[in-house]
Amino acid sequence: MAKNFLVTDFEFTVYTKPVGKPRGFFSEILEIGATKLAGDNFECVGNIQSFVKPQFYPKQAKESLNFSMITMADLKKGILFPEMIERMKAHYTPGETYFVAWGDADFKVIDTACKRYKIDNPVLFSDYLDLAAGYKQLFEKEKTPSLKSAVEEQKVVMEGTWHTALDDAINTSKLLVKLIEDGWDVEAFMATQPKETYHR
Repeated sequence: MAKNFLVTDFEFTVYTKPVGKPRGFFSEILEIGATKLAGDNFECVGNIQSFVKPQFYPKQAKESLNFSMITMADLKKGILFPEMIERMKAHYTPGETYFVAWGDADFKVIDTACKRYKIDNPVLFSDYLDLAAGYKQLFEKEKTPSLKSAVEEQKVVMEGTWHTALDDAINTSKLLVKLIEDGWDVEAFMATQPKETYHR
């Protein structure tokens, strides 16, 4: 049976100032967007969109809103991180689902957050499909392009608004399907990737 795809995008806090970073700071997820595709026909079989309340560094979360479409009102009605994990687990089966994202930041963010919340990271590193790395390898790029430039380069019809989690996840999924339908071999690419778990 073909593995399904859970294509995910997180919006999360960042700290860009040269000084004053809080002790122990880590990026907290503020929004999850994900779309699940059936592995045999790429049909969408479920979506996730939730805002997530920051619990450790709310001040830094407020400062990070300038980089996203999220408002403080969105965060106030958000869910807690452990609930986000449970919603994600309902769409992800280890070993049977590729966990797809553009770049490696999403895995690092969820892995670190799970450690700080003292809960298990449900995502197996062996399921993590970094589509940006795949795209870079496939087209022999010197630098990793942005999702927006890759979508435009492949003439994928963009949906929604950039830097909103669900729309970014959907556009990533559309690019993924386009590459596969054009002949990209996901399993061959995954075989070239490191097998060990991400080290925090």
